[in-house]
Amino acid sequence: MRAIFIADAHLRHPEDPNYQKLLDFLEQQQGNLDALFLLGDIFEFWIGYRSVVFSEHLPLLSRLQQLSANGCRLFYVEGNHDFNLGAFFTNTLQCTVIPDQQIISLGDQKIFVCHGDLANPEAKAYLLLRAFWRSGFLKFLSRIVPPDLAWRFGNFLCALSRKKKRVQHDPSHLVIPYAQKSLALGADCFVCGHFHYPLQTTIEAGQVIVLGDWVKQFSYLELIDKNYALKSFQP
Repeated sequence: MRAIFIADAHLRHPEDPNYQKLLDFLEQQQGNLDALFLLGDIFEFWIGYRSVVFSEHLPLLSRLQQLSANGCRLFYVEGNHDFNLGAFFTNTLQCTVIPDQQIISLGDQKIFVCHGDLANPEAKAYLLLRAFWRSGFLKFLSRIVPPDLAWRFGNFLCALSRKKKRVQHDPSHLVIPYAQKSLALGADCFVCGHFHYPLQTTIEAGQVIVLGDWVKQFSYLELIDKNYALKSFQP
């Protein structure tokens, strides 16, 4: 049994280097992968519509569809840039969409997967904003606002966010307490993204793994049977 975990690609345009590298990486996995976990912020912006998808992401969706057709199970944990994924993922890709977090049984392993943005309970302002983006009101807007308008507005907000300098730091002080509670629910391993900082450690309750990003690090987690290994894709 072989599974791959990826987070934080923040894909914008198919011409971007990180987008092309992800397409190349997924092409190499065809026929050799039992499960693919996308742990949030794969897209710089995504909100699901009932019957349309954003054309910029058709190349990636095509790769995912090929994987699914070849028997690979797809799991997508919604992040803070991609949420309310919509019917294309659940119906067309046969993808298991996880809005927050979940324990997934895979082979002999029980894996707690989440994006990681809920690890800091003190981030009150962010948690309120997160709840708003996932609210019924926003789902209603996605049914009446034209996709082109939503695309422009969403990417405008993301561009504002990118102007803030992101300092990557060791998230252990947030992740370890969160992972301890999560592993206590019966999982063997805790895996998240969000922090753009690769980390793999073992605590008494089990393994704790934080994925790096797919913007500069091209970080991914490979699980073969019971062995977890953080790696970086170098074509």
